[in-house]
Amino acid sequence: MMNFPERHVVAPLTEKLYQKADMEKIPLNGTFELSPVCNFSCRMCYIRKTQKEVAMHDRKMVTLEQWIQIGKEARDEGMLYLLLTGGEPLLWPDFWKLYDALYEMGLLLSVNTNGSLINEEVLEKWKTRPPYRVNITLYGATDETYEALCHAPNVCSRVKSAIIKMKEAGLNVKLNCSLTPYNASDLRKMVEFAKDNKVQLTVSTYMYPPVRRNADMTGKNDRFLPEDAAWYHMQRYRYQKGEDAYVEFLENIQKRMIIPLGLDENCVDMKEGRIRCRAGTSTFWITWDGYMTPCGMMPEPEVDMQELDFTEAWKNLLEVSSKLHTSSVCEKCPNQSMCHSCAAMAYAETGMTSEVPKYLCKMIDAMKKLADKELISRDG
Repeated sequence: MMNFPERHVVAPLTEKLYQKADMEKIPLNGTFELSPVCNFSCRMCYIRKTQKEVAMHDRKMVTLEQWIQIGKEARDEGMLYLLLTGGEPLLWPDFWKLYDALYEMGLLLSVNTNGSLINEEVLEKWKTRPPYRVNITLYGATDETYEALCHAPNVCSRVKSAIIKMKEAGLNVKLNCSLTPYNASDLRKMVEFAKDNKVQLTVSTYMYPPVRRNADMTGKNDRFLPEDAAWYHMQRYRYQKGEDAYVEFLENIQKRMIIPLGLDENCVDMKEGRIRCRAGTSTFWITWDGYMTPCGMMPEPEVDMQELDFTEAWKNLLEVSSKLHTSSVCEKCPNQSMCHSCAAMAYAETGMTSEVPKYLCKMIDAMKKLADKELISRDG
């Protein structure tokens, strides 16, 4: 087995739970997408809608009562970990009623948020009933960057303050950064902020095409060219790990021994060309308008939760997910060990899970060329 120099550390008990869930097809981990509405309007967002667009949508939002019922049924089927996301979930009017109900079910609750709405009242609620983890997306280091990328003026200091106060309160907080041409100049400052405050920061330079928002965006997004995405992925490693580790990282790129780009704790290795993560095997995602999907990054396959209870919907999802196949080209590719191509990425890039997402191929090729060039220059 390859000894990768960077990987997410998962507690042994958690890993055993996932292994058992994968084998027995238990829905251990779920995501409730409460609303597509957000107080930010990020250029690369895959889902955002306005209140007016939601009102005009052909399906209604899942209600508080429905979410609670789904939560009970999912828990009874084995769900332990639950992520509440959006949009901006703290904007959803019934967020706290749902949070309390799910908390009382004994679920380990995580929340995805942009952090701008975390005030003293929110902190006090979470001190009383602490979440398993709060994932805050850090979009920049200045108000100007937030406005350029998220069309959200005067919020950066508020977000940073919320992060610091959460740490001081002893809450488990993790930072995610979606790096784009609009905030790349702030990368070093964001890394320094995370280090100074001893908060884990995950930087992603790959942005999914927003095919759920607009099918015409297949293969497109307001994002880096693949070569630039590769370069910034390498630079974030340099800033986070230091020069000595960076040189080793360059050498490991040559050996194809780096953790696949963007891999998170829910991802596992591709096997036999099938979907490479736990989506539709031990994890699920329920959209704000009531569809169960393997992954929130692609619009299909989907199971209508308005017609089925959770148990039946999960059985259906297992069946349709088992038929998802990635490309045999990807399966046999020598870069497979360092590429994070998955069914959702293939779909978002090409419109089919079984096609090759060439954007990812270009990213990996660029990384290898950049590593070769930099190592030669250092030796010279």
